This record gives sequence, C-alpha cells and structure tokens, in this order.
Amino acid sequence: MANETGTLRSLMLGKQLRELREAAGFTLDAVAEHINKSGGTVSRYENAHVPINWPDVDALLSLYGVHDAAHRAGLIQLAKDAWKRGWWDEYGDVLPGQFLDLVWLESRATRIQIFTLGYVPGLVQSRGYMQALFDEDPSFDAEQRERGIQLRAKRQELLDQLHHPEISVILDESILLRPIGGPATMADQLRHLLVLGDRPGVSIRVLPRDTEMHRALGGGFTLLHLGEPFLPFGYFENLAGCLYVESPKVNKILSTYDDIDRAALDPEASAALIEAASRDLRDHTPERGTVAEK
Repeated sequence: MANETGTLRSLMLGKQLRELREAAGFTLDAVAEHINKSGGTVSRYENAHVPINWPDVDALLSLYGVHDAAHRAGLIQLAKDAWKRGWWDEYGDVLPGQFLDLVWLESRATRIQIFTLGYVPGLVQSRGYMQALFDEDPSFDAEQRERGIQLRAKRQELLDQLHHPEISVILDESILLRPIGGPATMADQLRHLLVLGDRPGVSIRVLPRDTEMHRALGGGFTLLHLGEPFLPFGYFENLAGCLYVESPKVNKILSTYDDIDRAALDPEASAALIEAASRDLRDHTPERGTVAEK
C-alpha cells in the first residue's frame, strides 16, 4: 500500500539504499532486474512511497557489495522497522507522526545526549512535573492530556531496560529555579533527577548561569546516536513542530554539545546544586494543614 509521506525510518532506509546504489554505479533498471521488480518500484522504495521487504534489502546489499556484518544487520533491521507499527503509533491522536518518530529513534539509540534551556526533558520528568506541563497547554483537552502523560511515561520505561542507551542530560541552571507546578512539585522533580543520576549509564549535569555566551542559547536539542551504519540525528522541538537534522548539518550540533559538555558542572557538583535547589524549594513549601494551604 502506498504511503505518500513515509515515516522517518522508511525515509532513512530509502536514502541509504539510493546512496549505496549510486555509489555502486547501478541504474534503477539494473537493480529492478536483479530483484524482479520494475525501475519505478525501485524508485518508490528509495523515496519511501512503498515498503520494501527485508529479503530484497538483503539481496540489494549483496549486489551493492555491502559485506560488513554490522552495516548489513543495521539496514535489514531498519527494513523490518520501517513500516511496522510500534506501540507509540497508538498515540497518533495526541501527537503527529513527526513527534512519534522520536520515540522510535529513542528505542534504537545507543546514546542520547540532551541539552535543554526551558524545562526538564521528557525522559527524566517526574509524574507531577509532567502533569503540570500538560495542564498548562490549552491545545489538549482532559483526555488528550492523560494520553500524553501515558505516552511520556511509557517512553521513560526505556530507562528501566537492562541495556538502555547511555543517557546524558545537561540542564541550564535556570530550570532549577523555575518552579513549574509549584514549589512542592518542583522539589519532587529535582529529587527525581538525583535518583536518576545515580543510575548506571545516566548522567544529569547542570550548565551554570554564569556560563558565557554559547551557541545553544537559541534553544535546546537532542542528539540520538544509532550506531552503524547510521550517523547521529539532531532533534529540535518548538511551538511550531519539530525538526530532524542529519549529516552533515548535525556536525555543528555535535560540536555545540561538546562545548556545553565542557562548560557544564561535573556530576557531583551538579547533584549538589540540584540538592540545594530542592532543599530551598522544600523550605518554601507550606506544610499540609497550614493556613497557606487552606
């Protein structure tokens, strides 16, 4: 069945197959003859208009001289994933497909690097913080808010997997001082960060407020490393939608993250700063049953 847009993963596969074909010097018709298809069908494979089955991908990789086992395995797995529905597709009523592609990238990543300026990123949000963010979004009704929270919580199950990707989060210090959901909710969120930061393979760090001008002042981003044969993806999100950035443009984002990484506090100093911010919020939170609460 035709798909006019294609998922990010089907577009990735098509691009890889086209680049391999061109590098090997084959025409569309020559490839089509090899797998008993038409040249038009091969073109539609490469443009992610129709699915290609993985045995045909396997045959094409042999034709193109791709013998590296990791390279072949990566593309064959991508062919299996490209048009397959994942659990996240059930949430298409809450978020459009371009956002849901991020969930697939997270599920396949070997390393995820996140820098954020405005708020704690979704993968490490507490339930209360999550709820507060959705409650402030007028574009969601009550049912959609609950579905959005379910989706985000399910994304976080990634951190509970035995072999989860290496996750590095750098928060601008201003986030610690912005009490989203109120002091109690924010204090709970900060404690949640401390717990996650103690897990193997998870790093939570802070970029100090007094850091001089850096290239990411315009907004946060996520880098997703998928391993061979894929280069990293950059992901940006704003009120208008989201944007995925591939090589070679992603190289500037990688360089920017390296700059931020060097300027950020180490994990121990970051944890101390987060703990201090949490303690300050707790000191300003009315106890249950007080006049302030009533």
